[in-house]
Amino acid sequence: MRSLFRGALILFVFLFAVAAFAEGAEKRDDCAKPAKSPALATGCQVLDDFMTAFNSRDSLKWAQTLNYPHVRLSGNEVIVWSTPEDYAKANDLQQFAKATGWHHSRWAWRQLVQTSDDKLHFLVEFTRYNDAGKPTASYESLYIITKVKNRWGVQARSSFAGVAIPGSAF
Repeated sequence: MRSLFRGALILFVFLFAVAAFAEGAEKRDDCAKPAKSPALATGCQVLDDFMTAFNSRDSLKWAQTLNYPHVRLSGNEVIVWSTPEDYAKANDLQQFAKATGWHHSRWAWRQLVQTSDDKLHFLVEFTRYNDAGKPTASYESLYIITKVKNRWGVQARSSFAGVAIPGSAF
């Protein structure tokens, strides 16, 4: 019981520290100059590939930028996909565009906040745009990028974007 309490306390302190950091952080785009470190350059490339695939509206291509199992936390909902095929099947980008008026998305900023040899934590903000090029929404998020079987990909995401289509990643 004591170790459970200690673990919960450590988790609470960690989450509080991340939230406090994010709330007071300067909104800079570390990826504007990714040559600062190999870890930053790697993470920025993964995020760029993720966004390029998302904007292509090719669900399988987008799914292939991720590592599995892939986890998305949005609001009070946690969704886990086991394979790229499962992810692509649940995330029809054409349907998302039609249902929401979405045309494309862009990173507003990306900040690398924690690194290890096989994991990177990025605080990010992305903006969704309609076909007239007008922003429709912006969301701050946490993206966790991992190296699995010598391949980097987005393993988990947590945001306040909500779920536009039940069971989807958007």
